[in-house]
Amino acid sequence: MGGARRYLDELDIFLAGRAAGEVEVIGRGRSVTPFWLVRRERPSTRHRLVALNNVGFIASRGERWVLLRNALHFLTPDEPAARFLPRSLRLQIPVVRQAAARADVIVVPTSIMAERVGMAAPRLRSRLVVRPHPVTPISHARSTKCREVGLVLCPVLFAPYKDMGSLLLIIDEAVARVATYYPTPPRVLVTATEEERVRAGLRSTRHLTFIGRLDTDALARHRARSTAILYPTRCESFGYPLAEAQVERRPVVALDIAHNREVAGDALIGYARENPEEIAIALGRALTTTLPPAISRPFERDPYFRWLFKLQELS
Repeated sequence: MGGARRYLDELDIFLAGRAAGEVEVIGRGRSVTPFWLVRRERPSTRHRLVALNNVGFIASRGERWVLLRNALHFLTPDEPAARFLPRSLRLQIPVVRQAAARADVIVVPTSIMAERVGMAAPRLRSRLVVRPHPVTPISHARSTKCREVGLVLCPVLFAPYKDMGSLLLIIDEAVARVATYYPTPPRVLVTATEEERVRAGLRSTRHLTFIGRLDTDALARHRARSTAILYPTRCESFGYPLAEAQVERRPVVALDIAHNREVAGDALIGYARENPEEIAIALGRALTTTLPPAISRPFERDPYFRWLFKLQELS
């Protein structure tokens, strides 16, 4: 789900347009178990081997590339999320880092992620390459004509280390403040289930509608209807909603930090502190902001995968 699912959707679209056998895909749909990590090290005639799931190749011959796209593998001890990581993820961290040390090239999606990896594992710095993830926008016509005044999408994925319950309580209060002066009361759609809502102590929220966990198509339909995006997470390696906001020219409300500014660009309507007053101000601005047409296309799909897989353009 989330960014991992979104990345694979872009990969599938790219591969559908390539010649059979041009790219050999192994392990799709498999869990990253010790058995599978050993099995995929089998001999290959391919010149370049690319691991897309954070765990690089160890012994296979050829040029070994790995895509590191999980910031949780490179947290600093003082970050709040570090205290709440599940045991399964803690066990992954040394494996990811040791495998990355065997890679020839390490691809990360943002310069902030590169800094994070370099601080946690200085010996990897010389092999880091920053390349933003591919992002295919909703068609311009669909993305502009379907927008509903006051509708805000909050595409979050609940996890213990994200403290989404506390954040959404703050957001609910912020929306209540905006509703006192905005002509059309804002409606915030949260991509979480009712069970997650109850578990996070959010029964009392009045301005949030919980629409469940959605697949990519359903999420895109809701995004097309939205005037703005609200993305309150604190720790991301990329953050697809930020990039989608930029390419679709839709304001996104999120923390005003270097990572979010890098990915969202001029689509970011930032807040400095996680309190109802500042988020309300940012949300009010987002609902009344119209972004100008984009002047660049930083997240194109085909150039990204052609570069990653060392492929020529199809004639």
